[in-house]
Amino acid sequence: MKIMSKLISFLYLIPSLLVLNIVFTSSSYAELSDSVENLKTCGSGKTYSEDSDSCGGACAVNDSGAIIIASNGLPYDAETAGAYRDSCNMIPDLYRVTLYKGGLCTSDPYSASGTTIDYTTNCDLFFDNSSGKVITLTNQGDGTATASPSLVEDGVNLGIKTYTHAFMVMSNHLQIKHDQIYDFSATSTASAMRGGGDTVTSGTTCWTIDRTSTFSNLDGSTGSNHGSVDLRTGDGTAAEASTKCGTVVDGTFDYATEIIETFGEADGNWNESSVTSRWPYAASSLGGGNKAAILLQSDLSTVATTMENGVAMLYAVDLANPLAITESTTQFNIGFGLSGSVSVDFTTQNGSDFLFITKHGADPVDILFTAN
Repeated sequence: MKIMSKLISFLYLIPSLLVLNIVFTSSSYAELSDSVENLKTCGSGKTYSEDSDSCGGACAVNDSGAIIIASNGLPYDAETAGAYRDSCNMIPDLYRVTLYKGGLCTSDPYSASGTTIDYTTNCDLFFDNSSGKVITLTNQGDGTATASPSLVEDGVNLGIKTYTHAFMVMSNHLQIKHDQIYDFSATSTASAMRGGGDTVTSGTTCWTIDRTSTFSNLDGSTGSNHGSVDLRTGDGTAAEASTKCGTVVDGTFDYATEIIETFGEADGNWNESSVTSRWPYAASSLGGGNKAAILLQSDLSTVATTMENGVAMLYAVDLANPLAITESTTQFNIGFGLSGSVSVDFTTQNGSDFLFITKHGADPVDILFTAN
């Protein structure tokens, strides 16, 4: 007979400390001395590898949380001053995700091959909603964050056993609502950022607008499985940007959507490239174990074979410290790491050498599972 322990479930967030205050500067600007591609020192063939710590974390900010633009007109890494970047991984104001299932397992729900996955035979579900539950993670700006609504309302039932793995099944549409301030006081190349909208906009504050892009910045339109939306490529034009800039945030401030369409390389138009459906285990930024993912079709168990039929993803964790649930266990905790989950991406404005913000892309959050 299966003995069940009813636990109180807590959903908590793990952001880094970030305080965002508005910094106003004048709205004039000048051209960069070269293109963003040539000026940056992060990337293939550059001083710092794209995969290095100097090129993948947060950018330097001032005391008010504004991203500092260096003398050459680009942002730079928070830890390595010479690592000039065309993207900054920051903490978003709001992060919205749709969750379908969550569970703890005595064997690995991730599989390196096969057309289907199994997270039921050796797993106990603590959350199950076939329609999906939209959870909004809100950065409070003081080192804390909130989640709304609660993932689980009345506690969860788990077996008296030791779990070696955990998982969540979620939509591969990740949404970010974020505004970012810029400090141009260290450069003479510009005093405002340029962004998109109906026309090219400029200012020291930039924010997300209601547009959709993919992780690989694909062109074209999605099919009905993804809302039949026009995709924004971030090519340095106003129409292809998912951001707008000005002196203050205006009424266009909204969620921008990022579709995780593949875990490999893709280019061109939507649904033209083949899909890499699996992302093998790698270290989690939160610790607690390694993470892996699989893109799924709408039945939430068949592995995706195209961009169009991939509408969800399994996020699996191989727990570094297995969760031993006993009769004395009273809390089961799910932590979402917001640090670096918005990628603020820059390019050169099409037809000029002005610095141009293309999008606030959503990167998958890391998830930490603990019990006590």
